[in-house]
Amino acid sequence: MALPLDRDQIQQLTEELEVIIAAHLAWFKQLNRVLVCGSEPPAADILPDAHLRSPFGVWYYTQEPHPLAEYAAFQELAAIQQAMHAAARRALAEVAAGRRPAPELYDQCIDLALRLNTRLRNLQLDIIGELLTTDALTGCSARRGMLARLREEQERARRIQRPCCICLMDFDRFKRINDELGHPAGDAVLRQGMRFTAAALRKYDSIYRYGGEEFLICLPGTPLRDAAQVIERIRQGLAQLPIRLASGATLNVTASFGLAELHPARAVEESIANADLALIRAKEGGRNRVEIWQE
Repeated sequence: MALPLDRDQIQQLTEELEVIIAAHLAWFKQLNRVLVCGSEPPAADILPDAHLRSPFGVWYYTQEPHPLAEYAAFQELAAIQQAMHAAARRALAEVAAGRRPAPELYDQCIDLALRLNTRLRNLQLDIIGELLTTDALTGCSARRGMLARLREEQERARRIQRPCCICLMDFDRFKRINDELGHPAGDAVLRQGMRFTAAALRKYDSIYRYGGEEFLICLPGTPLRDAAQVIERIRQGLAQLPIRLASGATLNVTASFGLAELHPARAVEESIANADLALIRAKEGGRNRVEIWQE
């Protein structure tokens, strides 16, 4: 899913969806009672904008832009929910007129309500999966699932015949920061440094916490020369970024980068090893630099 959100936002969305699903099921229960038992239809459900007044509608339509606005599974919810309320409005009008809805109309109401519930639950599971694969400290993707995603990017690069580059990034002298200033300072470096790095990338780029203070950046559809320019901008900006510590003091840090093209016909692990060799050269060459692996 690769949501451009931090862990707290993903957690909040998970909790919001639990509330929305419960409210939808309560609405569905009430609708079924009216259609089966002939109870008095709720006035709000007969209105043309009923889909906006429901808890789902308030959650879906009032946030501009919604955090999930660009996610396809989220976009599909609107059509299902609007069709559900349109069918419910016709069925409730029949009940209000003292008639029983036709079986086809009743089935349509039930099918759409169940479909919306299923889609909401699947969306929640997708977000929970994102939560499990997101590094708690930095908000970057965790290493779990990284190779599978890189293989997908490799296949896409092969299909569209556009290169994909990967870059290993490592904060310089990070152990010294932890030893001299404490682990909270190290955490601040990782958290703020990677927030800056993520903001400098495109929405379809991705960052994985590869281990400790080391991160892997994936740049799909990007030739090596262009990727080098992107990484160089990140390197320069990071060196100028004041890291704010809990004490109120600020700290400047640098990072080293090893860049390589994701080879379209070789194992992903080999390309990662190439990026790692380039990173080693950057460290040996004085740190705070970008090195490019060349075949």
